[in-house]
Amino acid sequence: MNTSTQKIDAAAIWFDHQTLIRNVDVLLTVYDQAAQGVLDLANSEGYFEGVDPDLLKWPPSRTPGGTIGLEGLGYRAKLIGAIYEGVPLLRDQRMGEAYDQFRRVAPDYYQSVQLYARVREQFLQQDPDATAQFLELYQTVYVEALRASNVFTPDEGEAALAGARLSRVPLSHAQPVAEKLKDIVPEDDPIWQATYPCTLDGKETRSTLRDIFNNTAQKTLEYLAAGELLAVRYNTYTNFAWFGCAVWKIISDAELLAEFCRRNVPSKYIQRKIDGIQEDILLGQAMMVEFFQAHQENPAQLKPTGYWYGHHYTSLTRDMIDLTHALMDKCNLVVYRINQHLKDNEEERARIPDELASMLEPMVVPPLLDRTAAGHFLEYPHVGRNARYSPVKRATRLTRWIGASWRYVRNKLAIEEENLGEREQLEAAWHNSLTWAERTLKIFGITVKVHVDPMVGELARVLKLHEGRYKVLFFPTHQSVFDHPVMYKVLQSRVLLDALGWEDSRPCTILSRSGLTEYVTLRLGSWSTTLFGVNAAEFDRLLEEVDGYVVLPRAGDTNNATQRFAGLLEKRPGIIYAAGTTAAFDIQSIPLQHGLFSKIPPDVVIIPMAFRGIHSIWPKCPRRNIRINPGQVEVVVAPPMMGETTLFPRRRSLRPQIEPAALFQAVQLVHLLNPNHRP
Repeated sequence: MNTSTQKIDAAAIWFDHQTLIRNVDVLLTVYDQAAQGVLDLANSEGYFEGVDPDLLKWPPSRTPGGTIGLEGLGYRAKLIGAIYEGVPLLRDQRMGEAYDQFRRVAPDYYQSVQLYARVREQFLQQDPDATAQFLELYQTVYVEALRASNVFTPDEGEAALAGARLSRVPLSHAQPVAEKLKDIVPEDDPIWQATYPCTLDGKETRSTLRDIFNNTAQKTLEYLAAGELLAVRYNTYTNFAWFGCAVWKIISDAELLAEFCRRNVPSKYIQRKIDGIQEDILLGQAMMVEFFQAHQENPAQLKPTGYWYGHHYTSLTRDMIDLTHALMDKCNLVVYRINQHLKDNEEERARIPDELASMLEPMVVPPLLDRTAAGHFLEYPHVGRNARYSPVKRATRLTRWIGASWRYVRNKLAIEEENLGEREQLEAAWHNSLTWAERTLKIFGITVKVHVDPMVGELARVLKLHEGRYKVLFFPTHQSVFDHPVMYKVLQSRVLLDALGWEDSRPCTILSRSGLTEYVTLRLGSWSTTLFGVNAAEFDRLLEEVDGYVVLPRAGDTNNATQRFAGLLEKRPGIIYAAGTTAAFDIQSIPLQHGLFSKIPPDVVIIPMAFRGIHSIWPKCPRRNIRINPGQVEVVVAPPMMGETTLFPRRRSLRPQIEPAALFQAVQLVHLLNPNHRP
């Protein structure tokens, strides 16, 4: 029996597309299974309302009677088209609901942060060494509130997505874990009855420590649940459904065109082109299988089965975008040649059935992939690329940037040779980076505007960040390679420094991925260098030994690096790009690497930032792209978030910090993208 007619347990096997493409029989079988699974989910979400469920059967690639034909491929195209047309509307609806809930509970969360900080200060005035005890008391109540939380009930469609591991219900991971945890501080401990002056629900009063903590925990959990709902829906309806269908539709339409030409166009030239298109179709189908599996990863695992977080996933989606454009170009060339032939052969054109005539129309880029989409949570129109450099101007500016980058590294080497003290070396290295960033942005004509939420200054004063009362962790989005020079620019912005109560920009430690400069590596045989004038390994060494950063290895044990980074937060502020990599398209926002938060000390204040418009300045697509553009980046600094009130206790399976990581992603999303409808 042909392998493609057999059932394969796709859930038990990880298929990467490069391996899968080597066995077409297995590929087609797994692809068909995945496609039927998507149809079943789409039906539960209402994409096929009023359609007989018996009609929602994916035509198999191969049957005992032979391979799929035009009729089956045409039916596939209709099924995919129905989902493709329905996704944007459903996404708007789902995201609108989630955003309304998120916006409603946000003010209470930030009020609870202030309440906690003020009561903490009063508590520590009695015993300055009781910071651990205070946190232990709060976490006892936090776990109690988590056990009792019941904040969201999914509808049928969302429950089906959760059942297929493509989504999850807010707090569904943490709540069952909390139910098994024992209280650390007994309920009858008299410390709970101590009273403190505070503001609860807008009223000045005195309240017990337990009541204050319960209020803070409840407001935090409401924000966590709303944030997780928003982040998970974004991942499901943008990263998976909208993007996946955009690519899937092109693959399906290309397959239909190829079969039509194979049967009806005898031209040898066209047939040769079709052979190349067919190879790309199989590659695209293999990528779709891997993409589907990536979205089924269990988020509770610190180390995913295949991957989901970071570089591997965005590289896959980048390659899917590149393949989509390549397929469209090849198909449109074939369509052009056929139409040129039919222009002088009206009889042949008349024989083409009406339902197939649309195949001879040129394919168009899906709106999501060319920044013309309409809807909610899209890029703001006033930011991003505002021009394109000619090849000559781009080459000139790249040359100037290489010169600036070489000087940047030469200065690092000079600083290293001076044998300065730690503080002096960090200051010198930091100012070297600030100077390089200024030059980089100026060379490419990139302007940066910084907007600081008014609550940043208010909370910074309450938390006494100017006194170093808490560790500070800056938490920017990561949409482009140019996030780094923009971040340096932001950290010397007067408006941010004033809000934080800092006189000058302070040297920070950064948790950086190893091989960061490999993107711009030049090779000649065994010799290699980067645009910075040293190879990637030497650049990583300088980051650690001169700049005081922590370089995270791509493979192997990352715990040591993360723990070193957490330790350095005791000395200076930190920066972490928790997405782990840049985005493949402008509104891609992948789940954050929640394992990082399991190592961060609880007494940290997290300051989220969103870099609007930066993706189009230096897009990730196509592969190895160096087309850098001028434009405007708008940086929004969101209100600080307290690790003590928001991060879960490091107990059992709460350690991965899944829900807090989703909340942090949601905060970035609502500041990065326009939640209102863009026509």
